[in-house]
Amino acid sequence: MAVANKHIEKAERLLQKSKIEAALEEYLLAWQEEPENDAIVYTVAELYQKLNRNVQSKECYVFLFDKAVERNDAQKVLELTRKMQVVGVLEPARLITAAQQLEKQRPDLASEQYRRAMEIAGEKNFEVTLQCLQGMARLTPGSLDIHKRLAAAAAKAGNTSIAVAAYRRLADLYLPIGKAKEAIQALEQICLLTPKDESAQIGLAKAYLKGNRFQNVLKMWKDIAEESRNPEVMDLLAQAYLAEKEPEKAEVYYWKLLEDSPQAAGPLLEIAKQYIEQNQDAALANLMKRIEDRVTRAHPTRELIGLVEKLTQLEHTSLPILESLARLLDRLHMDSPLANVLNGLFDLYFASRQFPQAADVLERLINVDPYNPESTSKLERLEGKADASFLRELGSRLGLSPTAGETSPGSGYPASGIVSPAAQAAQGPDSGVNPLKDLMLQAEIFLQYGMQDKARERIERIAKLFPGEETKNQELAALFEKAGIAVVHPVGAAAPAAPVTAAEARDFRADLKRVSEISRNLSRQGTVKSILFTAVNEIGRYWQVSRCVVGLATLNRPPTMAMEYISQGIAASDAAKLGKLVMGLQQANAGKNFPLVAENVAESPPLAALQDTLAALQVESLVAVPLRDGDQEIGVLVMQQCIQRRSWKGNDLAGLEALAEQIVLAIANVRLRNLMKALAVTDETSGLLHRDSYVTCLLSEAERMRTQKTPLSVVLMYFSRADGIAPETKKDDASKPDGKNIAGLDIFLQKYAASVMGQLRQNDMAVKYGANSLALILPGALGKDAANVMEKMRRLAASTAGAAPEGPPHLAAGVAEAIREGTMDSTDRVTELINRVEWALEAARQAGSDAIKLLDPPALPA
Repeated sequence: MAVANKHIEKAERLLQKSKIEAALEEYLLAWQEEPENDAIVYTVAELYQKLNRNVQSKECYVFLFDKAVERNDAQKVLELTRKMQVVGVLEPARLITAAQQLEKQRPDLASEQYRRAMEIAGEKNFEVTLQCLQGMARLTPGSLDIHKRLAAAAAKAGNTSIAVAAYRRLADLYLPIGKAKEAIQALEQICLLTPKDESAQIGLAKAYLKGNRFQNVLKMWKDIAEESRNPEVMDLLAQAYLAEKEPEKAEVYYWKLLEDSPQAAGPLLEIAKQYIEQNQDAALANLMKRIEDRVTRAHPTRELIGLVEKLTQLEHTSLPILESLARLLDRLHMDSPLANVLNGLFDLYFASRQFPQAADVLERLINVDPYNPESTSKLERLEGKADASFLRELGSRLGLSPTAGETSPGSGYPASGIVSPAAQAAQGPDSGVNPLKDLMLQAEIFLQYGMQDKARERIERIAKLFPGEETKNQELAALFEKAGIAVVHPVGAAAPAAPVTAAEARDFRADLKRVSEISRNLSRQGTVKSILFTAVNEIGRYWQVSRCVVGLATLNRPPTMAMEYISQGIAASDAAKLGKLVMGLQQANAGKNFPLVAENVAESPPLAALQDTLAALQVESLVAVPLRDGDQEIGVLVMQQCIQRRSWKGNDLAGLEALAEQIVLAIANVRLRNLMKALAVTDETSGLLHRDSYVTCLLSEAERMRTQKTPLSVVLMYFSRADGIAPETKKDDASKPDGKNIAGLDIFLQKYAASVMGQLRQNDMAVKYGANSLALILPGALGKDAANVMEKMRRLAASTAGAAPEGPPHLAAGVAEAIREGTMDSTDRVTELINRVEWALEAARQAGSDAIKLLDPPALPA
């Protein structure tokens, strides 16, 4: 048990009798016995203060203050600082020490101590001023005023390193808020303080470029422009020359950069555009030659190949340029762009009446793509204008048969006597070279290796060059079926009524294209009713039927919903008869996996029970396609032809079956989305979907994206106060004066969330992602389209803020589009998408409070 200090006991009794001086003497004796007892020292300091002996009191407080600093006891330091300020003026050094102790726990009080230290020390004490301003800059890294004062004070004190750091921070603060002029002034001060620092000059040059002061960049480096080997310097000089419309000087630097950086090939495209705008054909030809030399000398990079491909998309009117471009593409084995360039080259030679050169170009075009249908028309244009034997040779390579030669009137060349593919087909397969066999062989090879798209392309060429051949050639018909293309057989002469000619005249490629367009329209609808409305109108108009009906019903029950399209001059169906027709057709087609087709409904056995209804509706021909969700019958798609009969082509039936599947899929997706919205727990303050629904919604939309082949994009929006500090970091300060901004932002977010859905499409979803962030799920939107949505979101933020003095908050956004290619499952796609959109938001926040960052899907390995 510790022995009580008798002096302390005696001192306490003396204090009770108000004998302060006597008690003080006893406490001093007690301190001598217990020199480590800080409580005794604290009491002694207070007694000195009561006796107005402030000097001794301050000495005691200073003793305790130094010990508290050694222990890093911030709370005690704050208490002793206040005590010392009561008994006398505190030295700036101790105030700075106190502020440093308080920086982490009480930054507001630390900043106050720094200000007092500067006031006591005075402006001429540069050392103290710099220490205090550095501390205040640490506490408020986003304060422009503090960093201005720090930079000015450091420059006056001759402390270059601190001044440079402060000016650099000022520039970093000015640029994101669009104050390029002030940022440039700060960076210019850095260059004045460190004239030989190349990194400072590079930073200033970048700011000059952002502020469109391109001449300043050129003036700053005019003495070292030709000698510098720094890639950043050369790149900035090249950008400045390009912006000043001096492509020749910019080109010099980009070729230097290309030695070490393949990405430097990209700006060469802009240089080529400027050459074209300035009609500098010689300079453009020289650029092409240098590209050709580089391709010849070394293996071309992906960037260089991309540059050459983009060069083909520019409008060229110079023969030497196109010739050079053609050689480049030929060397790179880029057949498709090469064919486009050769087409343009042919037209230029033909227009300038250089027919022999045009014939040579046509030969090169045939070498690249011998089955291009346009080659035949080009050959016909050269008829009588070039050597006939040469044209006949080209014709034979195109599969065109020669006839007896004759001289073309008004020409020095004899006619080549070329016969079209259709005429050659009429002459028979043994009349010469047979391109049909060649194309069939290519399509067969493509199908064998699973290259369906290329096989379809070859079959489409066969259909164009040899129309109707598939109905005569069994081998070709089998090839059509293998590729999934229906063979259209001619209608027999004994048919009771002629088919509808408008429908028969359609090309199957047009059918495929229109089916794809209708499918996309169906996937965009947000309700079951709008899906049915879109389906009947789009399908009915395209197939030119009298009526198109879609009814939803379970087997043996009346339809729950039906929608009808009616062509001009046709009466609307009676509701009762329409319901009976849908129910009867569904029963007639139950258990079958193919459409019910009746070219003459009166003679169709499956429709015997519906004859009265069909007669009342004046239906002559009919197709009923079942709507199935898995094994479950959910409805029927009906095409009706009134007044006259109609024969239904194989292409019609294939297209209708495909659209029936799309109708079922669209309905299922809408119902699933509605179910998720109904079951999802909504955020109580905003009314938007809760964060828990985020992944579920994405998984559903990713599965729909996979089946529908449509894009999917996500936007993450982050709101922040004017000082750039997120609300969640300052929730404890909401009751203080500076907490008004936080409360105001919370109110703004509630109003914004209430109106955001009104700015989006019906299928889009908004999720409360965090305390100050929202997520937008945009089905069917590309990444660039989702980025454009942000402009609408900014306008909404401005209108929501209204006339508030603080204005709308900062809004940074990350945008990402889901991967559509490859074999990834939906879970992996969603995981990758979630990570990428969060990286995009982080990059946007680092770029500036109001930045938008789009991260494209990564390239998948071949």
